[in-house]
Amino acid sequence: MKIAALFLLAFSIVFAARAQKNTDEVVSKIIETLGGRDKLNSITSIKKTGNIEFAGQKIPFNYFAVHQVAERTEFTFSGMTGYFVVARDSGFNFNPFNGQTSPENMTAEDVKLSQDELDLHGVLVDHTAKGYTVQLLENEDVDGVDALQLKISVAPNKTLFYFIDPSSYYIIRIKTVTISNGQQNENSIDYYNFKRTTQGILYPYTYQNITFENIELNVPVDENLFKKSK
Repeated sequence: MKIAALFLLAFSIVFAARAQKNTDEVVSKIIETLGGRDKLNSITSIKKTGNIEFAGQKIPFNYFAVHQVAERTEFTFSGMTGYFVVARDSGFNFNPFNGQTSPENMTAEDVKLSQDELDLHGVLVDHTAKGYTVQLLENEDVDGVDALQLKISVAPNKTLFYFIDPSSYYIIRIKTVTISNGQQNENSIDYYNFKRTTQGILYPYTYQNITFENIELNVPVDENLFKKSK
């Protein structure tokens, strides 16, 4: 019995080591495909400009972010601009299309759930030091692609699932599972139209009904964009 127990223990240790090695290899290939650790760690700001396709119209859609400071997503229609802002310790949104007349604060829980989005280097870069755990799961079909699947736990109540095309190591789908206000929420986004910036960093320029025309890195971003305004 003791020999059998020791054998099972040894087998489990070897299996876990191999699984971790496979996970680390996939993570390394993804980071390399995105542009490499050094280039990703050099990102200080992002500015994305594009459009939302809605009811046959193109609605201006912009995204601004400063690494580990704040991010702003905005859209303009009929002369009005709505926006969402998340910072390190606060967040708010303004949606005049729903009758809002002034920005409304996000809950502290929702602000906390959004903190990983302020990491412009990406959750996979130095993920262990950031306190995230990454696990390689069974492959899953994504529109005919036998995609690799990574489970990334970024918080007790937030888990990301990355689906990777094994032929390119592009992240073609991200599923986000969160628990907020006592309810579990799940959201999946597919990514297309991959291009590299002038710095050589890979981004999807299209997801859902949003297409970016330009993505600029390490450009000045007016931090007044992260303050409340109508």
